[in-house]
Amino acid sequence: MTEAIQLLEEMNDYNARVNADFVQHLIQENPASERIAELMSHIVSAHQIWLERMTGKSMSVKVFAIRPYSELLEQIESNRRISSEILRERSLSDSITYVNTKRQRFSNTIKEMFLHLFNHSSYHRGQINQLLVAEGKQAMVSDYIVYNRTELFD
Repeated sequence: MTEAIQLLEEMNDYNARVNADFVQHLIQENPASERIAELMSHIVSAHQIWLERMTGKSMSVKVFAIRPYSELLEQIESNRRISSEILRERSLSDSITYVNTKRQRFSNTIKEMFLHLFNHSSYHRGQINQLLVAEGKQAMVSDYIVYNRTELFD
């Protein structure tokens, strides 16, 4: 396994773990803001959509539809597994042509898609934390280095 694939596999594991932990945290904190549920669903659905693009499948979910937290937990694990399969079976330089949600046509490599979706997730987790704090709820620590110090990579 190349270092690039190994790094993306680690990011995939981290992303799945932190997203699942975020869902559990949201269940516990029970925030009032519907925007929080929308953003968490968006993180998971967008990952699913990128995987569908990489595997040539039609988009099966709406990018901003709110999904039940139990469904998100199942999809997070599915996203992790499918991402890992793609990383093991495909070349990072494979170019994928797809149509985005605005019906625009683009081409990107698998590497670019994974880098985007991991950064995309981090961005929206930050938004969720900001909204939680605005409600007086507890933010969740989600830094990669913090997870790297825990049992995630033991």
